[in-house]
Order: sequence, then structure tokens, then C-alpha cells
Amino acid sequence: MDKDILKTINSQHLFPAQSDRHIFFGVDGKFIAHSLITIMSIIKHADDARYHFHLISSEISAIDTARLEKIFAGQSHGLTLHHIQDSLFSAFPTTELFTRATYYRFLAPLILPHADKLLYLDADMVCLNPLDELWQIAMPSEVIALVVGEIAALQAQLAENVGLRGKRYFNAGMMLIDVQKWNREQVSEHAFNLLSEKGKQFQYLDQDALNMLLEDRVIFTEARFNTINMLSHDDNGYTQDVPHNTCLLHYAGADKPWQQWNQQHVGHYYRDLYQISPLADVPFEAPKNAQQAKRMYKYLFRSHQRLSALYWRIKYFKMRYF
Repeated sequence: MDKDILKTINSQHLFPAQSDRHIFFGVDGKFIAHSLITIMSIIKHADDARYHFHLISSEISAIDTARLEKIFAGQSHGLTLHHIQDSLFSAFPTTELFTRATYYRFLAPLILPHADKLLYLDADMVCLNPLDELWQIAMPSEVIALVVGEIAALQAQLAENVGLRGKRYFNAGMMLIDVQKWNREQVSEHAFNLLSEKGKQFQYLDQDALNMLLEDRVIFTEARFNTINMLSHDDNGYTQDVPHNTCLLHYAGADKPWQQWNQQHVGHYYRDLYQISPLADVPFEAPKNAQQAKRMYKYLFRSHQRLSALYWRIKYFKMRYF
């Protein structure tokens, strides 16, 4: 992929900010709305810090822009929208869980080449404590990014899958990037080449590529800066919480708190903000396939909503067999 792609990006500066703390999201049309909640949560805990938020997408609509304007009106934080071509990354592999938007993170350091650092975040996160400490963590000269490890039980196998020398494998949903080192080492360009050659062999696509390219060039920091929570459907899943010092809560996996069948306790951090956001009148996502319908009726039985549970059990059998 050629660097000339930057010439095709149309950047729209909606709200200026005097801030060198840049936070990027790469999102498709579905996740733009959820990035609003992440942004709201960061602003809520910003205290005196000022941030400049950036959204990279090919699908930002007038409705999305209007919602964002409501959030930023009267704030001292900045917002820039980076509109990209829909065909970008069309040659790279995707899955049901990972769309083309997963590759947008590679554009952030290229879009902002003169920045010192930038923070890339996935849009299925909620900030629970101030982010300020992240920018205070020292990064030695050889380090390109600050990251958090994947779920401990998975790291060694994920590292082996992509041929890492060690056993540490990070989650790319939160990366504090040293922009100058990243661009000097041409990490984005090497990632594009690697994905073009071997992307179809990767289970986690761009995340696998980044782990291969950045081994020994990252600092693993505390899990509270990317607390990964896979919403589960057992007694523990419905009652567990995250540590009180969690900074960024990451709803990883296919189950998300904006889906009707996911009412686990830890999802309230997202739902509470949703109810006071510009999305409050938009209903949560209903089941679209048999697996989701099954989880829906089990949740309804669990919460003693038996008639609704029976309805979704019937829907489940129709989706599965017809």
C-alpha cells in the first residue's frame, strides 16, 4: 500500500483543541456510535487534561456528525474526522468479527506525522479512571509502543501461532505509540506488506502482524490500562466486576454490552453512559442468528421473563433449523 493513500484522506476539523494528547479510533459504520460512548467516558474522567480525538472511517454519516457535535459542544476537547475511501484495505482479509476497520489503526501515525505520541483505542472500551498516567510512563529509546498483554491464559499459544521468539503477546486494542519511532521504522508500511503476503494465515489479522513486527520493541504495562473482559453467560459472568483501579475496560470478543442478551453486571459502565448519550433513543441490538437467539432466551429465563424467553426459544429453533 502506497503512502500516497494519505492524499485521498479528507480531514474535517470540527472542534479545535490546544492539546498534544491525541486519541485515535478506527471505526466502521457500526462502531462509530460505540466510539461516542468511549469518548464520553474519557471526557468524564479527564479532569484538567485536554484531548484531541480523531475518528478514521469511510462511513461517517450526517447523523454521526450531529451526535458528535452534541457531545463536544461546550467542551475544550478537540475532534477531527478523517474520511477515507471505502475501497481502502479491500484486498486484506476480514472475518465476521474483524472488518476492514481493524486496519485503520495503521493510518493514525501517518496522518499525524509530527506528533510526539498518540493513543490508539478500540471503540468497545469504557474509561473508568483518568488516562493521564499513560502519558507519564517513560518509553526507552528502543521502544515504539506501550501495550498490555492479551488474556494471560492465551498469550503463550498466540505467541507460538505467529512464531514469536518469546511468549508475550499483546492486545492491539490499546497502544500508546511513539509516532516518530513508528514512522522512522516504517511499521505501517511493513505491516501492509506482511498482511498482503501472509494475512490469510493470521487468526487475529493486524494484531498478529503487529506482534510479529514489534516483538522486543514494546513495553508491557499494567492490565488496568486495557482490562480485557469477555462477557460470559454463567453465574460468575453476571455478577463479576472489574478492579476499582481499572482505567480502560475492554469488552473484547463477540458479545458486547449494547446487545439485548448481554446484561452482565460489568456492562453497566457502558449502559449507564448510553442512557445519557445522543444514542439513548436507539434500541440495543436484537439477536440476528441462532447463537445470539439462544443466549437471549437463556438470559430471559435467568431473569424470570418466561413469556419473552419462550418467544426467543421458538425464534432460536426457527433460525437454527429453517
